[in-house]
Amino acid sequence: MYIPPQGIYFRLVGHASQHVLFSRNHADPEFWHYKGPEYEDQLFTLIYGTGSRAGLYAIKSKRTGKVLFSRTSQEPFVGHIDGNGAYSDNWFNLEEGSGTYAKLFRLLYPATGVVIFSRTTLDPQVGNCTKANIYSDQYFSFAFEDMVVKSVEYDVALGKILNVISHVLADHTLRNNSYHEQEVAFDFSENITHTSTFEYTTGFAITAGTEFSAGIPFVSEGKISIGASQSNEWKFGTQNTFTRTYAAHFPGVKAGPHQTVHAVSAVQQGTLEVPYTIHLASKSAGVEVVTKGLWHGVSSWGLHHDIT
Repeated sequence: MYIPPQGIYFRLVGHASQHVLFSRNHADPEFWHYKGPEYEDQLFTLIYGTGSRAGLYAIKSKRTGKVLFSRTSQEPFVGHIDGNGAYSDNWFNLEEGSGTYAKLFRLLYPATGVVIFSRTTLDPQVGNCTKANIYSDQYFSFAFEDMVVKSVEYDVALGKILNVISHVLADHTLRNNSYHEQEVAFDFSENITHTSTFEYTTGFAITAGTEFSAGIPFVSEGKISIGASQSNEWKFGTQNTFTRTYAAHFPGVKAGPHQTVHAVSAVQQGTLEVPYTIHLASKSAGVEVVTKGLWHGVSSWGLHHDIT
């Protein structure tokens, strides 16, 4: 599970309720959950624990500067408080889920073994309960603030070229049934659609559909390269397509009396796999993160002609 660095802001989305937690000072309730338009009071960041609190996190509001607490000793059992993590009940283990709850987490206060819940079916809608009985309303996910893609790097040295085939673009035949030499010109122009995807492996979880510009891996002289001047508009997490046009002109192909000339134009086509690293920065403060994964693309190269 990806845990963001301090300074990256996110919303805490309840898995069952689809409400987000908020922290505010101007109206009651000051701490609760909400489903609707986005506001700054829904944004939080993590404070990483150190020393005896290593592996634990305080959750700090961008709007109020307060951190969440979860306790059993007095009401309210959950809420927010000043102090920047001064109290033990401000520190949580982000307990990763599994199975149905994979990629989700519970906000667990280890000292008492209670987790925060967010629900709409029972009152109280927000509170805490023992971690022993697992329910969907105990799980949350991160919805990150807007990010900007700064650069994309491909590790072409570790790239692979797979499943290579010959793809015929044009096939022309000239049959000369006369007693005289004949000459014909061949022309062709064919489009090949290339498809590709960015597969996520580790690091910051980029929102599906995020748009950015980056170079296109291609094959040159049997090796994978990245065009320095050529780039494409990509959408992360979806299949991207672009078209490459191949064209050629044969001004004069001759066939002798009662001969047949066969001209074939073809390219190599295969699947490329190239590891990538995407560098991003938050729009709000420029905090940088990285995403790593594997770029998959169907590509073509090596236009060649055979005349027999």
